[in-house]
Amino acid sequence: MRERIERRAFGLVLGAGVSKPLNFPNWDELVERISTHGEVDAAHLMASATSASATEKTQMLLQHYRSKRLDELGDGATARNLRMVDGEWQQIVKDELYRDTTKDINAHPYLLSFAPTILKSPITITYNFDDVLERILAKSSVSESEEYGRPFETIWDAALQSRRNSPMVYHPNGYLPSNLLEQPSEALVFSQDSFADQLIESMAGHHASLLHHFGHTTCLLLGLSLSDETLRHFLRQNVRIHPGHCHYFIRWVRPDEQRDEKSEQSMAMANFEVSNLVTLFLTEEEIEALGCLLTVSEEELKDAAEEEGVPLKYVYYITGAIGAGKTTVLNNLRSLLAYEEWTEPRHPGLAKSWKSLSEEERLDIDEWIARQFVKKDSALRRASSGLHVVDRPPLDPLSFTAQSDVRSKALSMLNLFSPGESNRTIQAGQVIVLRGDPAEMEARVVGRHKKSDRAVISELQDRIGEIYVSNKVVETAGRSAHEVVREVAKLIHLEQYSDYDIHKRLESISENGMQQ
Repeated sequence: MRERIERRAFGLVLGAGVSKPLNFPNWDELVERISTHGEVDAAHLMASATSASATEKTQMLLQHYRSKRLDELGDGATARNLRMVDGEWQQIVKDELYRDTTKDINAHPYLLSFAPTILKSPITITYNFDDVLERILAKSSVSESEEYGRPFETIWDAALQSRRNSPMVYHPNGYLPSNLLEQPSEALVFSQDSFADQLIESMAGHHASLLHHFGHTTCLLLGLSLSDETLRHFLRQNVRIHPGHCHYFIRWVRPDEQRDEKSEQSMAMANFEVSNLVTLFLTEEEIEALGCLLTVSEEELKDAAEEEGVPLKYVYYITGAIGAGKTTVLNNLRSLLAYEEWTEPRHPGLAKSWKSLSEEERLDIDEWIARQFVKKDSALRRASSGLHVVDRPPLDPLSFTAQSDVRSKALSMLNLFSPGESNRTIQAGQVIVLRGDPAEMEARVVGRHKKSDRAVISELQDRIGEIYVSNKVVETAGRSAHEVVREVAKLIHLEQYSDYDIHKRLESISENGMQQ
């Protein structure tokens, strides 16, 4: 998340739960309040609609109030009267929304800690009508520039372009500030018809910019129940279009709540399978801590991690024989820190089967490949915190080596990775092996100008299995690229991380060959 923030590719998505700590009503409470408002006086309608949804009840209240007021005005449903009635309805909703709320935003247990993150994010989405977020940002932001205006913008129409390079707070359901002079939205997505229209519009592509946001920005969902159909539509669309792109969802838990590990695991898996959501079960205190950790300095983060005894850098190596789908997987995990197979244009000799190379060609290619892996390992060792996904781990060249030459090649590789008195060691990491049907893999590589038949691919696959033992294997036979990408993403985000000591394995091979 920190890395995505620095790249301005991170954003929060907030729901009603965020406003609850300041005594804002939830949906059902707000509907009940409106029904008993003196100008609405429709408690009797709610008594007869106990089985209706909140949106249906809101629709009933709106229709009741609109009909009553139009009758009182006497001129019928003229444009002027309709506008007047809609403005009065908005005032009623505003009065009941802010009634009994805590005015002091400092009383919020965690939202202030996210203010620096929001000010570094291109868009923050809030499904709430209230102006809590705007008030917190106004308090937290201290603009050092002399640029005119606030350091953020509030919008409720996804089609609007930003007026300047500043963070935007987007209210897709409408905006109703405590001070109506602060320009509320013209309409609120609050009743059944407006929600239905919003969902239809999203399916028709009218919210393409929002879909693009979910597809290219890593989001942290907070205070949401995932019941909003439009939000679920966007998340599911992201799964279909970007199978390796995941978001984070905070499931709030009470400090004294009895935790059920199996239930939480089931919920986390369901959220991932349906919406590519990584679920975090956090208390308010832990949510505040997360907000702080997102923007503290690298030095402070390292100190905190050291005190807790947890790593900050997680490296995942993707390997497999030619045509296994390594590059496809990596291309679908670009929201993580991805390292491509080669750092330079591909050597022409890579198009040939390694068994058909002459001795001179093999030496030339081996030297070029070794240089690529040393560069990649150097970049990984210097890298800081985050999830790093790497196309091919450093020992892969051994799979293209005759058995009689494996030990000598392993020794020469050790000298390249740890030259002189440097005592450098290869970056350890979790190795993920893609294993498939050699016939399928041969069919894939034919169109990529690579000359390796299924027998060669089968042998390479077996050699990789000998090099990397006790590692995660993802079977690709008969599965689509979409399915394989999601399986790898699930392994990275949901399963226990396990370092593989690649340097130690290389030393072992240099001494004993492929023996364990």
